[in-house]
Amino acid sequence: MVMTVDINSDAMQADISSLESKRQILQQIVEITKAIENMQDSLNAMLVLGVDSKEMPEDALHLYSSLSDSLRNLPVSKIKQYFNNLELILKGQLEKILSFSGLDFSSAEGIEFIAIASGESEEGPFELLDEFKRTAQTAVSLRVLLRKRGVTTTGSPIPVAPSLHKQQLQHLEAQEREQRTKAKEKIIEMQGDVKAMLENPDYPDAMKQVLKGVVDNLQRDIGLLDRGASLSKLSFAMESDDIPGVDEDIEIEEIEIGAVEEAPADMSFSAAASRWLNSPWDVSWGDITNDKKS
Repeated sequence: MVMTVDINSDAMQADISSLESKRQILQQIVEITKAIENMQDSLNAMLVLGVDSKEMPEDALHLYSSLSDSLRNLPVSKIKQYFNNLELILKGQLEKILSFSGLDFSSAEGIEFIAIASGESEEGPFELLDEFKRTAQTAVSLRVLLRKRGVTTTGSPIPVAPSLHKQQLQHLEAQEREQRTKAKEKIIEMQGDVKAMLENPDYPDAMKQVLKGVVDNLQRDIGLLDRGASLSKLSFAMESDDIPGVDEDIEIEEIEIGAVEEAPADMSFSAAASRWLNSPWDVSWGDITNDKKS
């Protein structure tokens, strides 16, 4: 059985390589869209910080549940201190976030943004956007906590006009719609490729079972997109959108994805392909085959 698979592995390798290149494009689309979503969440949180606590929208009040018990039980003076610290951080980073939110992510500058964001720097745009979003939402949560304690707070004097915030949000909404359309088109294209692979008589039954699962996952992804779900919910996107808890030092919770299990040295091509198709997006076909050779 394994020898038969290996004889036809060149054709299958071509199929996998084509699929990988499309998955990489889709991954880039997802990363761009997640960055856009983070910017939208961040700017919305900043708008909430700019209004009186009595006028905070209902959605903002739900952020209270993201706070840890230890933080909820702190004295008001300590909560105010934490809020003031976060407010200073946000004001210092807002200009950079607004410069990102004004990009056209379908243009050369958008491609450059992704290239920089995908680099090795620990303070790249993706990391900055993620940190800013969590900090802004934590700051809103602290204001909600103060409100529940009976302490009213006035809107923060954000150094950017609300009209500019709203203009940037409208721009981001248009950018998000464009990227989501691209994502759906790429998923449909990938689904067609996998269905063609299923029609190949050289693929063993065990491999076809995996491919059927991939088709089902891609169909689920299309449904998620049609319902307006975040792209982080797609089958290969492994990160969490949950708002993290906050401890006394205002540290941001980190969610780690488990490493892919090591493959046995004698793994067949079919087994390698099956493992890759079930791996997170940051695992390339080369990662799997290098494991196979080691």
